[in-house]
Amino acid sequence: MSATSPQETLAREVFTALEARDLANLQILLAPGAVLHVPGRNPHSGEYHGCNGFLQFWGELSRRTAGRLEVRIHDVLAGHKHAAVLATNVVEREGERLESRVVYLLRLETGRVAECWVHNYDQHRVDAFWQ
Repeated sequence: MSATSPQETLAREVFTALEARDLANLQILLAPGAVLHVPGRNPHSGEYHGCNGFLQFWGELSRRTAGRLEVRIHDVLAGHKHAAVLATNVVEREGERLESRVVYLLRLETGRVAECWVHNYDQHRVDAFWQ
């Protein structure tokens, strides 16, 4: 088994910091102008800018799920400038549960995450859940 690359470590650390709402660590891991791109037609769709934007998005999901939100990372594929995080999001809200396969595509710049695109396997199902 090969050693974990710095890019893979960075990708995993971002999700750990988001889960812990660790602003100090996110400021290290995210580029100052980092952008989160969230697809779909639901109240959470749109762009979120900077560390505060990432935390705003994550915090709103956590609030709407009463903290029942989990990102199960299956694998991280990393190159020099990009990383793909293959995961399953598990959320519960108002007695409903959604398990959704997702790929987070990260653009890396100078050892930090500069952009993140969320790609849901079944965007229609995700949109319906959040309405």
